[in-house]
Amino acid sequence: MEKDRDDNFLHQKALSEIQAEFDAGKIPGDYAIWSSTEKKFVPFEWKINVNGQDINNTMAPTCFYCHSKKIATDWDTAATGTLKFRTTLNGKAVGKPYFAAADAVGGGIASINATNLTLTYVNNGTIGDNEIGRATDFHCGHCHGASGFEDINGDGINPLDFVIQVKDLKFMHPDFMKEAMVWQFPTGSKNIDVHKAAGKGCVDCHQPVSHEYIGGGYFPSSTTLIPSHDFAKGSCGPAFGVMWNQLGGSLTCEKCHTNPVDFHTAYFGPAASTHIDKVACTTCHIGRKYFYRVKLIDWTLPMFVVTGNANSINFWGLDKHGYLYGDPVNGKYEDIAWLPERDFETGEVKWKIKPVNAMGVLLFEDNSSREFKPVLARYLAKVFKVDPNLPTKYMKVEIDPSTGKPKYSPATTNTGETLNILNIQVVKGGVIANDEDLNSGNFTLWRAVPNYIDVDLDGKYTKGIDVQITDDTGLTGTTDGDPELNTKEEVEAAINTLKKVITSATGKTDVEVKLVATTDAFGMSHNIRPANEALTCGDCHGTRTTGLEGALFTNTTPLYFPYDAEVENATYFDKEIDRAPTEASYAEHIKVELTAAGYGTTDNGTATTTANATTTTNSTSTSSGGGCSIAPSAGLGGAISGLLGLLPLAFFRRKKK
Repeated sequence: MEKDRDDNFLHQKALSEIQAEFDAGKIPGDYAIWSSTEKKFVPFEWKINVNGQDINNTMAPTCFYCHSKKIATDWDTAATGTLKFRTTLNGKAVGKPYFAAADAVGGGIASINATNLTLTYVNNGTIGDNEIGRATDFHCGHCHGASGFEDINGDGINPLDFVIQVKDLKFMHPDFMKEAMVWQFPTGSKNIDVHKAAGKGCVDCHQPVSHEYIGGGYFPSSTTLIPSHDFAKGSCGPAFGVMWNQLGGSLTCEKCHTNPVDFHTAYFGPAASTHIDKVACTTCHIGRKYFYRVKLIDWTLPMFVVTGNANSINFWGLDKHGYLYGDPVNGKYEDIAWLPERDFETGEVKWKIKPVNAMGVLLFEDNSSREFKPVLARYLAKVFKVDPNLPTKYMKVEIDPSTGKPKYSPATTNTGETLNILNIQVVKGGVIANDEDLNSGNFTLWRAVPNYIDVDLDGKYTKGIDVQITDDTGLTGTTDGDPELNTKEEVEAAINTLKKVITSATGKTDVEVKLVATTDAFGMSHNIRPANEALTCGDCHGTRTTGLEGALFTNTTPLYFPYDAEVENATYFDKEIDRAPTEASYAEHIKVELTAAGYGTTDNGTATTTANATTTTNSTSTSSGGGCSIAPSAGLGGAISGLLGLLPLAFFRRKKK
């Protein structure tokens, strides 16, 4: 978080330079922040003055963030450290978040005075040897998931447990969608990883990669021994803009499990070598997952971040609108995709079948910039609205009426621990105006899915003019209380109204808007099951009874809900992938996408593609890509703040045609 996308240090650009770009009608993403009071983007100054001192307000974690023993005692302490991190991150300094103090407070080595923003360091800044130690899972969980529970409130595993862990500020993390979060399931769970159960931790596998291993030119020449803090990484796939980089593929199972071909010969016979060459270990040894995951992110109807009740709904920003999918009792097969795997020492790149979470992504794109790009959040917010008298999906949270802030209450988890959590409730197909909890003043709105298209742009629902968005179908084809933009009337009203708004804002008279159905493959590599629960031959190859194609390849994976036939065949619908492809066809689709994006190749090398493998002449790849995580802050107005409205669509890398 120290450099902008042009590789300049953020604190080097003066506020006057940033303001000049705004005055020219531009919104520089690295220097803009959404103002919930002004309802627009305003300059963010990365060099600020705090108590007479100039501070570079960036956030490079200090050593203590990973090595302080103060947050390495239990999950509750780690979660509390994360909450401090979130609170400090959004603490105000000259009207701006105080990023520079976040790691000191979150790391447990200092406290912050909320009034004058001074830091008070533990033991006057003296850290003893006994307070510094090896990084543990608690430290990793500080950002990547500090909850050891799959049943948060003791009522059985259900989608609400997922909602709590990604919405409750105590569990929300700067990188809260990381798949590593699933490492934290408790002992005895169906989801426990055999390595975790054996006492292994994050850094046992994600060890520092030696300088020489990465390749020349990545580190400056030095005769001094410099500890490497570049941790080995797997191949996580294209989700969230994660690109093929210097460390991609540096972590493989073979680092510890040597001679896999010899080990599997007893099972596969002479086919052992072929299987190991084409199928990743995790594909068979994860097998099934027993928890909920996001299967579709619908940006055509993003969730609104809101507060209030039927009488007053305050809009703060946009949040991801996710459809959950899973079976905690019987488990579900992983989706599969062809992903590249690289041998750093030889430079060889192989494509392997790997387990992923296949996520559908729905969004609108417009060509006002002379190429189709995701429609900006501020345009979506003008077109889609929430009427409290129409049914929709919404979330509410219990508050303390005397303070108006979210209320934490004790809950007993499935592991018997007492944990203070927010009382978040999800209502599907409900009418906000009739909600007794909201009308009592003991609850406030938290999130809400828009339920009408404001065709006349007057901010209120008018029957016969505006178009109500109804629940016609769900991800699996049955109604679920969640409105979808899927009928011809709804989709075309949305497109025409978006055109009107974008034309007015940009002055362009030839604006086109299209509906895009695409996908991302989020790599899954944790929660390895015991060997006796690995997939069998029949799962992939079928049986004499079921045929010679097994469920893993022939099952379909739902990516988004059905549309009207007229929409499916319309020129404005860019269907980049079928609604429910087979696992085998999805795997091939991802390979085509990644190949086109340059995965498995190098900037200055050549690649040869065969049916199932790509090899390259170079040992390093310097392709890079971006991704961002934006999360709400800790107070109620700030807690559910418009920060989420900044650039919601920047979560996804978009290819251009």
